[in-house]
Amino acid sequence: MHGKVAVLGGSGFLGTHVVHAFARKGYEVKGCSRTSGVDARDENSLLTYLRQAQPDMLINCAHHGGGIAYNARNPVAIFEDNLLTGFNALRAAAQSGVRKFVNLMGNSTYPGALDLHQESVWWNGALHPSVISSSMPRKAHWAQGWAHHQETGFCSIHLVLPNLYGPGDHLEPTRSHALAALIRKTWEAKQAGADRVEIWGTGKPIREWLYVEDAAEGIALAAESYNEIEILNLGSGRGCSIRELAGLIGDALDWRGRFVFDTTRPDGAACKVADVSRMKSALGWFPPTGLREGIHKTIAWFLSHNSCVLATR
Repeated sequence: MHGKVAVLGGSGFLGTHVVHAFARKGYEVKGCSRTSGVDARDENSLLTYLRQAQPDMLINCAHHGGGIAYNARNPVAIFEDNLLTGFNALRAAAQSGVRKFVNLMGNSTYPGALDLHQESVWWNGALHPSVISSSMPRKAHWAQGWAHHQETGFCSIHLVLPNLYGPGDHLEPTRSHALAALIRKTWEAKQAGADRVEIWGTGKPIREWLYVEDAAEGIALAAESYNEIEILNLGSGRGCSIRELAGLIGDALDWRGRFVFDTTRPDGAACKVADVSRMKSALGWFPPTGLREGIHKTIAWFLSHNSCVLATR
């Protein structure tokens, strides 16, 4: 047995897979979340849990957010939930004897005007306006981790991930990101015999996608071997436009209709692709699942669980 790991948000999309990744490595791992009675927005609740569980590492997978429309409607709740959760988690970890804190954040924490995301330019510009409420708290958590490291030497690492997808993804229309939303909308169009699917924006924005099981494996590996306060990108370093993504999903579902782009709707940032050279050097690892393969695996999961997924309407 390698030690104890607690995964905050361990019942969520990413957290569930992170729990499994650590378990496969031989760790004693437990997920904790609001559904299990641990609300990290309440520092005392989290501190009590950590002092009882005594994990060696705390992985923060907790996240409140969704797609562009959801984030635009709920900026206060998103900002406050994420800020409080991460702040309390890192401080409680430092106070309760946790040896290492792992902070996870999206690539939307990079400046909105950048196309290529290199760790050295993470602070070089403003966030895209569409992600301020969800991304600014994560940058604040890095600063918090830096402060603890400067004062006490407490170890926290900060991993930047692209858009995730895969089994267990959010497919409800108000919370899903582009890939999951497109799978659901395209499948529903096929079932209804519809010949068109509408997509927000121009279809031109380029996004990087990481299969969730690969993300969990990379997180577990970084938790074991990476100890620097500087951020580290995890991902494939390969981008795909929303238009291209739609085509891959349509082909995978064998749907022969057409995608129609509503250009009156916002695109978000033009391009978000990571430079993963430091990841490959630091971890000796690269995500094994290609986008086409990952889409097919995700669709297979969706088709086997669609009665449960569709109940989230």
